[in-house]
Amino acid sequence: MIAKLFIAGAVALFATVGQAATIDFEAQKIDDFGYQSYDFTEDGFRVTLAPTSIFGMYLINDPAKNLGMCGPGCASNSTTAYYGLNETSVSISHAGGDLFSLTSIDAAQTFLGLDRPLTLTLTGVQAGGTIETSIFVDPNSAERFSTFSFANLVNLSSLTISGGRDFPEFALDNVVLSTSAVPEPASWAMMISGFAVVGGSMRRGRSSKAGANYV
Repeated sequence: MIAKLFIAGAVALFATVGQAATIDFEAQKIDDFGYQSYDFTEDGFRVTLAPTSIFGMYLINDPAKNLGMCGPGCASNSTTAYYGLNETSVSISHAGGDLFSLTSIDAAQTFLGLDRPLTLTLTGVQAGGTIETSIFVDPNSAERFSTFSFANLVNLSSLTISGGRDFPEFALDNVVLSTSAVPEPASWAMMISGFAVVGGSMRRGRSSKAGANYV
């Protein structure tokens, strides 16, 4: 009975990891740029696009239409994506206030052919403070969308993605998020210890039954 209860608890613990959501910007057909913040909700998350200086502006569009903002060209993955022009940021939080984790993003340069690297700073807010991760990719690789995975941006109340200080422009797509909290290390340790206790109890039970058969 104890073993069954513990296994059920372990299943519930593992179930808290997952339930992925993807922000792909497909519903946001703006085809424009601006100097004011823009908010929308997608897949249960609130997304805020904002300039981070008086020179900042944002753009979400079909790169094939090329509004003339990405000269000489835009990186493209053949779908609608977010294009940050000059100093901009993307902030994400769960619409219901739940904690979440970042699994991966697709990112590239906004402008092609300028021999600039891709630089991004990701800042997550956790209960104990903030955690920051940076992406730096050489210019040749930065001119096309690449997928970046993360293991440390977990149990966040909010996440902000911004361009680097020297080259702040970036393109973003397919932000994959997990809507459930990841178990803390102490929880994993407790679960493993519990399995050891249950295993020991089951072995002792089998030994007792085997001894009784030979009496």
